[in-house]
Amino acid sequence: MFEDGTRVMMADGRSKDISELRANDYLMAEDGAPVKVTGVIKDSQSTYEIVHKTKHRAFEGEAATNDPLRKIIYQRLSFNCTLTHDLVLRTPAKPMIENDFTKNIYRVRYRTLDKVNTDDGRIINIPKQHKKYFKMTPEGKTDAENFRDEMERQCGEFLNYNLQVRDLDLMMPLLRITTYLRFSPLTSGNGVLSQFLTGTKHLNTKAVLQMAWMLGLWIGDGTTNEPQITVDSFDTSLIDALNENSKPWGIYPTYKDEAFASRCKHVSLHYGQEAGENRVYRNLRKNNPFWNVVTSLKFKRDGDGGKQIPTFMWSEDEEVREAFMAGLIDADGYVCKWTEKTGNLKVSIQTIYPSIMNGIVHISRSLGITATVTTRSSKTITIRGRQVQCQFTFDCNMYGSERLQNILSYCHSGHKTRPVPSTISRDPVYFTFLDIKKGINDVYGLTLEEDKNVLLENKTVVTMCTSQCKNEHFKIKPSKYLQHCIACPHKGIKYFYKNWSGTAKLCGRCWQRYKFSGYRCLNCNFVPEAREVKIAKAKGEGVGLTPEGVPVKGYFCRRCNGILKYDGVRGPKRTKEETSRKAKVTSVGNIQ
Repeated sequence: MFEDGTRVMMADGRSKDISELRANDYLMAEDGAPVKVTGVIKDSQSTYEIVHKTKHRAFEGEAATNDPLRKIIYQRLSFNCTLTHDLVLRTPAKPMIENDFTKNIYRVRYRTLDKVNTDDGRIINIPKQHKKYFKMTPEGKTDAENFRDEMERQCGEFLNYNLQVRDLDLMMPLLRITTYLRFSPLTSGNGVLSQFLTGTKHLNTKAVLQMAWMLGLWIGDGTTNEPQITVDSFDTSLIDALNENSKPWGIYPTYKDEAFASRCKHVSLHYGQEAGENRVYRNLRKNNPFWNVVTSLKFKRDGDGGKQIPTFMWSEDEEVREAFMAGLIDADGYVCKWTEKTGNLKVSIQTIYPSIMNGIVHISRSLGITATVTTRSSKTITIRGRQVQCQFTFDCNMYGSERLQNILSYCHSGHKTRPVPSTISRDPVYFTFLDIKKGINDVYGLTLEEDKNVLLENKTVVTMCTSQCKNEHFKIKPSKYLQHCIACPHKGIKYFYKNWSGTAKLCGRCWQRYKFSGYRCLNCNFVPEAREVKIAKAKGEGVGLTPEGVPVKGYFCRRCNGILKYDGVRGPKRTKEETSRKAKVTSVGNIQ
């Protein structure tokens, strides 16, 4: 069951709050087919946030301290559900052979779905990791390879299964961090743009795609008062493409040279006869088909007149979405290869408008492209002797291979265009996640006519709970084996170790970090990474208070600004006192 406020994809491409759904509504299934809602269940339960595990760290450091807007991780994949909700998961299961030369054996690691009895009497399927040993001989190597191949045939490369949120703590930590949710691209669309331009849905002619490209170009570098786009006069291929794409609609771009030398040219999209002819009319806004699309389909907001990407574009026809994104990349995008080995691409688009940032992320995910958002604080810079105020900016980063390359094949800017890929896959995209407890909220469950996975507005693939979630809620009880790490929010059943005092527990990750660095926070018990210790040392020492109020000197914790204490006994390096003491003991032993 999902928390009130969760938005679900409808069969027609719109999204709706789950609390507004009724029987006989149609949702969009993972395969793009409609699935009918037959019933709605409401309850009040404890909810957990299932959220994308990200590597963004700006919200933890100085950037967020100086700019509160950077404390937010924008457009993070997430949804709130109950403890008894089934998650659609995948875990890698490819077996591997390891050489253990100390024991002269071959070790085959493999993973299977095993049946496990829970504390409350349920039998669930959960992934387990197993090991099998073979002697380090030619015959043993052959047996190990045969066993590996056999397990790969039986289990496949991945384990696909459903697991309730409350059962995540039963998983081994190594398997838990390599378990994925997924979001799925949209293979169908609503055809709104083609219907507006041609009167027929899904009639995506070349002219319709050219209009979509111009809309993306205007969203990136257009002015809101009139149909005018700023282009780089040195990019002749882009200017030629703008002339070519606008002609089918009777639009003729024109611009004048400024009084001072400038690469940026303001191109006006006039509607009417070409400039060189004895034209009867030539309008800029009146009867202009491009401007009619901008104003009628709400690419320009009614209130303040600002630019936005309307929500219907999030689920437009696939070709229209690709052409629109290509125009936006031609205007404001930066294209670079980020993995030379695999040929994957990275595209970054900067914008100051939250509505455009939301649209970029939603359209990217609807095309099966991973999208993340980072931020830049507002600042004042000097350009050619002039003080320029830069506003708070969103950096929308898209990562992909042939899917992103296919978008770039629609681009016309010389250094951004790419050839059309030979094959394009629309497989789901997988991501790791965290589960965070939220509190008691109103939740809703849906009964579907068919047992299918459906899509949320953010394209995450989920199951819809029936009365099972409501009935099982009363049987939930805390596990007597559940352990909590005092240094981080991690909880689980296994792989916990005693901390520095011996009275509490550290998870395996924090224990390894503490064993390596020896640093811990006296205030919040946080164990920093080696990278964070290095940053703390670069900032220098200071004076702080222990929880008992005793002044102490040391490096500052980046989480709570407490003091980091170094325990030389646990670290890889020993203190000078310990080193000198060992030297004295050694010298005395040699004398004796």
